[in-house]
Amino acid sequence: MNPPDLRALQTGNADAWDEAFRWLWPTVFAVAQLKLQSYFPSEVEDVAIEALEELVEKVRVVKSVEELKPLAASIAHHRAVSLLRERFAKKRGEGKTESLDAPTAEGEMKPEPAAEDSPLADLEQKELAQRLGQSLAELKPPLGEVLADFFLHGLRYEEIAKKRGVAVGSVGVYLQRGLEAMRRIWGKDD
Repeated sequence: MNPPDLRALQTGNADAWDEAFRWLWPTVFAVAQLKLQSYFPSEVEDVAIEALEELVEKVRVVKSVEELKPLAASIAHHRAVSLLRERFAKKRGEGKTESLDAPTAEGEMKPEPAAEDSPLADLEQKELAQRLGQSLAELKPPLGEVLADFFLHGLRYEEIAKKRGVAVGSVGVYLQRGLEAMRRIWGKDD
């Protein structure tokens, strides 16, 4: 599918926006799905639509049509992360903090310190890390590297794109494909 005409988008042409929607939808949906599928799958489509709505406001400052996909992906990513933060903050008491060292009231149990990891837990963790490393190595390049950059090294899409020499919009696609391949690998091993 060809990119839409940027000037037509900037002037609000409805046909151009229909074309832009079809062109951008797979990207924003994939980015939102990557972030939200595990926690809030019912929110994926809403976040993708909201990202495109926000893009409408920002299209006036875009200088080339090639900037639209990375911008839309970035907006979808930020909206998904914001939604996750909001929902998880509600689960934890919305930012209410209490000192862990504060004295407890009469009759309250004082929290126990966390137990040390057992040698068995350490062994399980090492085996899991080894299995993960082997699974990442089985993936076609650059899927394993992109997954490791994002999940293990905490790199942002822009950093991964620069490091791997790929378009920013492609990073989300590589992540989605890599995760699907990992599910297949781990599914057949179990």
